[in-house]
Amino acid sequence: MGLLGGLLVSSCDRREVGTAGGKVSWPQLMAFDAVAYRIDGFARAGDLATVRASRHQLIEAGQALTPETIPGNAADPQQVAILLADLTSLVEGIASETIEDASLTTLVFGLHPVTERLMEAAGMPHTHANEGQNGGYLHPLFHRDGTQVGTLEIKLHDDAGDLEAWITQGGHDGEPWRMPLDTVLSLTFPDIGKEVNLAVRDRERNNDESGQSTIRDGATAYFIFPGETGADASWLSGADLAANAELQFEDTTTGSFILRPHVHHDHGD
Repeated sequence: MGLLGGLLVSSCDRREVGTAGGKVSWPQLMAFDAVAYRIDGFARAGDLATVRASRHQLIEAGQALTPETIPGNAADPQQVAILLADLTSLVEGIASETIEDASLTTLVFGLHPVTERLMEAAGMPHTHANEGQNGGYLHPLFHRDGTQVGTLEIKLHDDAGDLEAWITQGGHDGEPWRMPLDTVLSLTFPDIGKEVNLAVRDRERNNDESGQSTIRDGATAYFIFPGETGADASWLSGADLAANAELQFEDTTTGSFILRPHVHHDHGD
């Protein structure tokens, strides 16, 4: 997981939001959100040991988020100041040396709602760490010898529990990694003893959700679950789901990562 922080950062909403003073840029808030969202995933997956081990990163990122860093062209400076004070209070609580697990989890869960409102008040698009162009999350793919050979973008739809996966060669901006149509991606959930297989939708067009064919020269870089298999995907639904997972195919793996859903706020995206 440590490799993700510096390698893969993108926004889920690429609209340029700002005021008359131009696009609002707040790098300290972006950096904090990247750390906080990752640790929120560990907390939701019940991995409190990793939450505690990562706590110093969260505290350091939170302490860097001071009133002096507020952008001069923030849309609503008064609301930003109020929300930043709320966020600072949460971070101070997390920094307590005597904090118990239940309180730590509650405070970690409180970070994302405040951060989201803070971004909105500042006039910034709501962003998440390592989100790709299709609204899924990016994870590096490694050969068994440890070298990164590609990138997985995986999108879990919170409303139905269905999964989409895009594979690229090298980094997230690499060329599609097109594979034979009988390729199966295995996604395992070691903590709950479950496994699902992502495969092509069909062998004629293998359309993505926009209706575009993803097959080129008899190969594709796009895979889904459950498709037409009739497999139960309901256990993967829900906006708050977070689960330890690992994707594998042939000699390639993501290693362990936290699977989080793409949240359909209006169930139309």
